[in-house]
Amino acid sequence: MTTTRPDDDLVVGDRYYILASSVAADLPKLVLKHDEAFLVADRRGDFPALPGTEFGFYADGTRFLRQLELRVHGLRPFALNATVSGDGLEAAIELTNPDLVSAEPIIVPGERERVTLPGRTLRIRRLLTIHRNRLYQTVVIESFARDISTLDLGWQFEADFADVFEVRGYLRRQRGLLLPAQTAEASVALAYRGLDDVVRTTRLEFDPAPTRVEAAHALYTIRLAPGERRELALTIEAAVGAAAPSRSEGRPAALTERRSGAERLRQEATQVETDHRMFNNWTERGRGDLHLLLSETPEGLVPCAGIPWYVAPFGRDSLITALQVLPFEPDIARGTLAFLARHQATSDEAFTDAEAGKILHEYRRGELAACREIPFVPYYGSVDATPLFLVLLGEYLRWTGDVEFARGLWPAAQRALAWLEGRHVGGYLRYRRRSPVGLEHQGWKDSQDAIMHATGEPARGPIALVEAQGYQFSALLASARVADALGDAEAARHSRQRAARLRERFEAEFWMDDEGFYALALDGDDRPCRVISSNPGHCLWAGIASSSRAEMVARRLVAEDMFTGWGIRTLSARERLYNPMGYHNGSVCPHDTALAAAGMARYGLVESFTTLAWALLEAVHHFEGARVPELFCGFPRAAGHGPTRYPVACSPQAWAAGVVFHLVRAMLGFEADATENRVTLVSPRLPPWLGWLEIRGLRVAKSRLDLRIVQGRESAAVELLARAGDAEVVVRR
Repeated sequence: MTTTRPDDDLVVGDRYYILASSVAADLPKLVLKHDEAFLVADRRGDFPALPGTEFGFYADGTRFLRQLELRVHGLRPFALNATVSGDGLEAAIELTNPDLVSAEPIIVPGERERVTLPGRTLRIRRLLTIHRNRLYQTVVIESFARDISTLDLGWQFEADFADVFEVRGYLRRQRGLLLPAQTAEASVALAYRGLDDVVRTTRLEFDPAPTRVEAAHALYTIRLAPGERRELALTIEAAVGAAAPSRSEGRPAALTERRSGAERLRQEATQVETDHRMFNNWTERGRGDLHLLLSETPEGLVPCAGIPWYVAPFGRDSLITALQVLPFEPDIARGTLAFLARHQATSDEAFTDAEAGKILHEYRRGELAACREIPFVPYYGSVDATPLFLVLLGEYLRWTGDVEFARGLWPAAQRALAWLEGRHVGGYLRYRRRSPVGLEHQGWKDSQDAIMHATGEPARGPIALVEAQGYQFSALLASARVADALGDAEAARHSRQRAARLRERFEAEFWMDDEGFYALALDGDDRPCRVISSNPGHCLWAGIASSSRAEMVARRLVAEDMFTGWGIRTLSARERLYNPMGYHNGSVCPHDTALAAAGMARYGLVESFTTLAWALLEAVHHFEGARVPELFCGFPRAAGHGPTRYPVACSPQAWAAGVVFHLVRAMLGFEADATENRVTLVSPRLPPWLGWLEIRGLRVAKSRLDLRIVQGRESAAVELLARAGDAEVVVRR
């Protein structure tokens, strides 16, 4: 993903640093999303007008409303409760009034202000949902007063039309022009003409009409009898261009349509249930967050990376997320592959780091992208999205047997393979930034100082990352399987030969004998970056490591300098640039830990896998609603305390949501061969804290399977509960 940066003295010119506002970084937040529209609100459901914060309503990469605050007689209501529905589609906020006092001056000395409406007399319920480019809000006011009450209920609002990169801290030399507000009896239109000459409009529609409407304020004067309820509706539409306002279907209809789509997704998905309550909560939250982050495209469903900073398709993030959940929701893999193939680079362009055959890194819409102030239009500065695309295509074919889909994508796969071969500088897959506004580092650790030598000296390109070689190895083998299925024997043979040569050289040149570990990278002079990091854990997942070395890598990853008790640090605590609060230099990224854990399971390193899986499960206890964030700080675990939050982490975040499903895949040893109509469980084992696990509706080719896996003394027992179709289940010990 695009980067956050560490201390200023270590970084020069990091344009994409995410500012951590001390005003709101530690405030609880509510998030909702549909496609690429989303909101970030406080626990009252407001977008408070706090400087330097991410609160607001966004669409298409732009914040269309930076302030929306509800007031009763000019005062903020008390927050009683705030929840988001289990399906993640609706927020419900319960508020009540503070004591409302007379505005008349006190005449008698010592007399107290006269309370005109006691506190906790009104129930104010706010219901919010997003559908496409609209935010719907219903406010229900119910009076429990003994007398008739007259209330002033008002909305304060403001639109800044900031590109999401501006919200993150990106500084522009010049901005467009805010246009005069257009007010009517029951509506306000706020507009902005950007430097791209596109008018973006925020339309607020009130039902019923307020008592008074102004450019930044709408006021209702409401008279409520005891026990009376009143309902007010506010619809906010984000519009790009000169299109006339479309007809609003209203919140109930919008919510019904969204719930219908969400239910279809849930019904199609493979269900996972265990005898462990917290683990079940984790899977439910993970699935809910995953579905929340999906965006519908003409090619199918694609995971966006995370809220609030990465609500956009990301090659690497979307691909890894699709791989994590492939056995459980293969349609996500299909949509992701089709979308990325459609946007595959076809020519060379330095500004976007594009080269023919590359898979995109990040695709943004908004004013900055339209003006090419940023390169994400789309941007191709990723060394690993292209091999991961090939890995996902191979795995998708293994699970679904969808040969025709694979045949349709084979030309894109061949272009990706040609790019890999062309980038094989000095025998390895390498990167070097060409764009003047691109990313310096183009692996998953893309912070400005993430790739270094043991002295702290920055590594100079072209850089060969350790995990990128693992991804390439896996991609070549996956491509060989696809070529076999499509009858291209020569392409299959060539890919396997390339994989064998890569593995041999990798083992010779990345291994550090004195450390018993792989180097982080080779720099442009082929000097190894002799740094202990989490990256080699990905090589276990990819299968490039030899068995004996995999065991040594696993042992080091769970040593004290790397393992916090909650997960694996991105950088060893003994390294010069270690910072447990750094984005990639000491924090814990749950997806990173899960990839390493899955790699350990692949090599039969059960104890190490169980250690990491248990650590992640225990960390889940400490995150609200079992929502695992993008990352957290890498401080050592302290008895009686939970992990330490990272202030600008995305939450939810796609590959963090997929972690629990990745762990289930690893513990069951899932392997599919749709061509042979078979699913194999390789040495399935349940950790000690799971007595049983059930998988219902597992798709293999055209079959559906229900399986029950039960804890055993040496390995797990597998029972086939039901089968629709004729797929075979094999258990290999």
